[in-house]
Amino acid sequence: MGDLTWSWDYFFVPQNQPTPAGTGFGTFSAIHVGVLALLAVGIAALALGYRRADPEGRRRLRLWVGWSVLMLEVLRQLAYVVTGTYSPEILPLHICAIATFAVFIDALWPNRWTGDFLYAMGWWGALAANLFPDWANRPILNVFTWQSFTIHGLIVGYVLMRLVAGDLVPDAGNLARVALVVVVFGTVAFLANAVWGTNFWFLNVGAAGSPLEGIQVLAGSLYVPVLIVAVVILWAVLYLPWVVRARRSPAAPVVRAL
Repeated sequence: MGDLTWSWDYFFVPQNQPTPAGTGFGTFSAIHVGVLALLAVGIAALALGYRRADPEGRRRLRLWVGWSVLMLEVLRQLAYVVTGTYSPEILPLHICAIATFAVFIDALWPNRWTGDFLYAMGWWGALAANLFPDWANRPILNVFTWQSFTIHGLIVGYVLMRLVAGDLVPDAGNLARVALVVVVFGTVAFLANAVWGTNFWFLNVGAAGSPLEGIQVLAGSLYVPVLIVAVVILWAVLYLPWVVRARRSPAAPVVRAL
């Protein structure tokens, strides 16, 4: 938290380009907590508005979020191309990038592939990204900083608004589809990391200051297998309430779109 934290000098500096030490907003600093609070209010308003809306209003809101996350990612990609700063780590191969496209597809065509992927992987991955941002060493007055916070917040908001409205009902029977998507894109991330030395899905190095860093320290060479086990345990926790709900209310409607 130095004097340069609030400088506009680095507003357009891409995240893969250096900025002087002391310009970052810092994890769980007053600035970071303030941004999280602002996002929480926005997400709550989004969920409440969606729940109160009629079917047509919900459709429009889904499309608004879907197009917003897509354009935020497209504009980010174009910004790196235009500024001549594009590098392999900018490729949209992280979990949250996959979630971005899943939100867009789901907004146009709600289905059990994207719906359960967003519930099983997308929302908590985006939440973790905002809680433990690997861009915390970047200036808060930076367009890419706010793009990162906003797109992750919208992913969380999209899943939450559909959950509270009841038109997204997670189904443990769809976990096989989620696992297939994870294997496919996880393999792509692994190969990309091997070719370019990147760190997609944080398969090589846990994000500094995040729980992944602690897991890697404890697990050592078993880091990736432990991550897989941790995700399976998380899935069990996330889906258990819905399994119990389905057994207690067998007549409850379940989303079964193709």
